[in-house]
Amino acid sequence: MKRKSNKQQEKKSHKKPLAPNLARRSRKEGKKKKVKEYTSKLIFPDNSTVSDHKLKRLFLYTAILIAFITVGLAINSGINGDDSFQNAYADKIVDFYTTMGKDTAAFYHPKGPIQYYGGAYELPASVINRTLGLESIDAGYHYVRHIINAMFGMIAMIFIGLMAKEISGWRAGILALVLIFLSPRFLGHSLMNPKDIPFAAGVSMSLYFIMCLMKKMPKPDIRTLAGLSIGIGVSFGTRAGGLLVIAYLGLFLTLAILMKYGLRGILPNLKLLLKYAAYVIASIIIGLAIGILVWPYAIVDPFNHIPESLNALTKYAISIKMLFNGEMIHGNKVPPYYLPVWILKTVPFYVHIGLVLCLVFIVQLFKKYSPIFILLLIFTALFPIVYVIIKESTLYDGWRHLIFFYPSLVVLVAVAWNYIWERYHMKKKIIAYIIAGTLGLTMLEPAVFIIRNYAYPYIYFNMAGGGLATAYGNFETDYWGVSVKQGIEWLEKEGILHDNMKDTITIVSNFSYQLDIYVKSKKYKDNVNTSYVRFRQRYDKKWDYGLFLSRFVRGTHIKNGTWPPKDKTIHTITANGIPLLGILKNDNYNAANGVKLMKEKDFANAINFMEVETKQNPSNEIAWTTLANSYLSTNQLNKAKEAVEKALDIEPQNLQAFNILALYYYKTNDTEKAIQTFKSSLEFEPKNSIAYYYIAVILANKNELQEALTSAKKTVETNPKFKNGYLLVAQIYQKLGNEDMANKYKAAANKL
Repeated sequence: MKRKSNKQQEKKSHKKPLAPNLARRSRKEGKKKKVKEYTSKLIFPDNSTVSDHKLKRLFLYTAILIAFITVGLAINSGINGDDSFQNAYADKIVDFYTTMGKDTAAFYHPKGPIQYYGGAYELPASVINRTLGLESIDAGYHYVRHIINAMFGMIAMIFIGLMAKEISGWRAGILALVLIFLSPRFLGHSLMNPKDIPFAAGVSMSLYFIMCLMKKMPKPDIRTLAGLSIGIGVSFGTRAGGLLVIAYLGLFLTLAILMKYGLRGILPNLKLLLKYAAYVIASIIIGLAIGILVWPYAIVDPFNHIPESLNALTKYAISIKMLFNGEMIHGNKVPPYYLPVWILKTVPFYVHIGLVLCLVFIVQLFKKYSPIFILLLIFTALFPIVYVIIKESTLYDGWRHLIFFYPSLVVLVAVAWNYIWERYHMKKKIIAYIIAGTLGLTMLEPAVFIIRNYAYPYIYFNMAGGGLATAYGNFETDYWGVSVKQGIEWLEKEGILHDNMKDTITIVSNFSYQLDIYVKSKKYKDNVNTSYVRFRQRYDKKWDYGLFLSRFVRGTHIKNGTWPPKDKTIHTITANGIPLLGILKNDNYNAANGVKLMKEKDFANAINFMEVETKQNPSNEIAWTTLANSYLSTNQLNKAKEAVEKALDIEPQNLQAFNILALYYYKTNDTEKAIQTFKSSLEFEPKNSIAYYYIAVILANKNELQEALTSAKKTVETNPKFKNGYLLVAQIYQKLGNEDMANKYKAAANKL
């Protein structure tokens, strides 16, 4: 017993000096455990509700219901304006593959470089249509395209829900699914946008599997790798910008590895991490291969054509005019605030509130959920917007080119709403009810808009920005001409178009592709002639009915209440009471005859026709402008001024009317007012070469030659085919004694 006791004492005596070391070791191990738990949480979110089978089933049922609704809406949706070359591209892609690459017509299109887009959507759509024997003039052809479009939209919606589920559980997943569906802009594009929605679907799918890949580090399963490959393939097979997904993948996997293992932990786990990296790289290669295989332009020369496509789409060559903040601007010269303004005005108000919640509770979100997932959402929502602003990329039609940023934003917002509910619903039920009520009300507003405007929900503006009524005349509404379908349906309802037509009528539109398709797919097609005509040049042709949208109509004209023209408009297609499309009836050809005669310089007869037209239709700004021009050309100056002022009352920024008014002042020797009027026109139309020309003429006559030369050069810069502009520059150089430059501009004029 004594020996045992001595041993025990010996042990105790040995323990005493080791106690501080053991304590330090214990504390160190405790810290390591906490760090391990924390770094693990960086990758593995707290998903306690993932196993809730009821919520999982509810997610599934919600997705099925939304899918049926979306497909139904897609079938009813009108054709979008870009389909005029998207459809042709789809058919040519199939020709490329069926001829084993010999038919390269898919690489060329007169309306733009369509070859820079992949065929992830176009190829299956065209294959199905050919299999069914459908052509673009068949209604079924467009039903197929819209259904496939809706399927891509649903893929995006489902993966948006799954991303939210990975972070915050099935309740957040259901909420994200509903919120994206009740985003009218996203839903509207899901019905008929064959470029931006498939790309958004590929990005959403990729982001979800990036999350799964990080969560299962360092042993990914085949399902995750395959899903990532398909996501990359769809995004890259739609646009070269799909390479961005790979950049996201590389950035966040690197960050996840550093967070989980630290710099010191990489070397001991190097073999495991290299194996992990090999799996990921293989998945990327397969995804890129999928994208290239469905993209004809890439498949023939991937190393040159992919970078070319990426550069071209970053700074798109085609720049169109569009309405922004009440003014017409060019897509290649948008202000830095263009995207933020459009986004703030067109996302539902629950997104605004959700973003505020994110900012207020950002620390709590990082603590409760996987910080790296939250960071991924923030980065992928902000980076595309910041990037295109810095790069000064060509943009138009709001943020449709950047729709792929919106899924991350919706997931973030859904997680924030879900967090605030979980925070208060058990302890402070009054606050929870307020939260639920606020969310419900802000969801109700876009839901009502979708129900009321189910044919074109993509034109939505939120209540925070005053809705569609405030946007009218300040921003583009139906910029794709989707409502042409409703215009044709109204003509059919009124009996103007029917199967037993005997007389032939002519219908024109500034969105004639849709018009052609709807008419050609009907039995009455032989009795209807269709044609394209700009609204501003609508009387350059003779027609019986015109279907005109506000696209390219100046904001001052719209806000003036004189569009559509009151005298000839027999019906308007509206959204929330706001006109989208005007249906005009032309009872006579006075205006068309007057325009024709004026161009032929038969001003006397042009005046006769236009005087009759302006009496019958006093809101016809083209008639007043043509009349003013004819008066001016016959030196009836006072009548010209009266007529042009009538035109400007109807359309305050009528460029032709401004030029006529300035020329009136020029002819009456009021050169100061002439210059002032021309300069006023340049404020809303900087490319008015006529203004630069006459300003230069007036300044040259005053012997202000340097200023005259500057203005004259602007004439040919804005209109390189303006022969008189080159001759004017040559004359001014001659007066300045520079014969070499004078001869250079004379030679340029002689080439025209």
